[in-house]
Amino acid sequence: MSFINLHNHSAFSDGTLAPEHLARVVKKAGIDFFALTDHDTMDGWGEMEEALKQEKIHYCYGVEISCSPYENLHLLGYGIDPNNEKFREILKGYRSRRAERIKKVLALLKEQGIEIKFEDLPVPEGKTVGRPHVADIMTARRIVPSRSQAFRRYLAPSKPAYVPPNGPSVEEACAAVRAAGGLPVLAHPGCAATHLELAKWKDAGLAGLEAFYPAHSNTLTREFVNLAARFGLFVTAGIDFHGPGTERDKMYGFVYKEEYFSEISRIFL
Repeated sequence: MSFINLHNHSAFSDGTLAPEHLARVVKKAGIDFFALTDHDTMDGWGEMEEALKQEKIHYCYGVEISCSPYENLHLLGYGIDPNNEKFREILKGYRSRRAERIKKVLALLKEQGIEIKFEDLPVPEGKTVGRPHVADIMTARRIVPSRSQAFRRYLAPSKPAYVPPNGPSVEEACAAVRAAGGLPVLAHPGCAATHLELAKWKDAGLAGLEAFYPAHSNTLTREFVNLAARFGLFVTAGIDFHGPGTERDKMYGFVYKEEYFSEISRIFL
């Protein structure tokens, strides 16, 4: 029996494990088909690919793009060469937008009496900054007990330090992924169920749906499998692993079934 998990994050975005360490965790969990999908960067692949080869794990290149205007509206891009310079420049622009969003978040926190400087965030130069990094500082300073509490009290929609996403639209992200030779897949569609526009996004180049996802019930998974078939999309599977200390720290995969994953398997290395 083989297992597939194509949605994972490293310390190059909001995960907590270095890519090489992550590869060992993947191997230990018995994952056969894997993708690293850091937010708005593919730089982690420089370390990840060799580690996956050493562990003899099948993989495809991946990235996750945070779209706007809604929260949890994310696009996964698969099969893009991490060294594609034009795409790297596009991602750099997306990361700059993220930084501007976080600076606004910090300004709102300051109004709440919580002063955190942008330079204090635990994000090395060139890596992707996000609200989880703000939550980690708040946890380290004992303002809140955990990442999740930081979101619940301050950073989630309707909370005092929330700032809406400012990334590209789904259509723009699809175009960027396609232009780079990749396959655009809508991440965790159940988390953005009230905002789905599959017909429009299909016309914009959307290729697949992440139907298999931890937050999807069996019923919802079947609904997305059927929706994918209706719109001529393939399906993928991922768990959105982030690593220790994130409450998304259990590595596992979904059972690989040819009937579901034959299309994405064509790009595995």
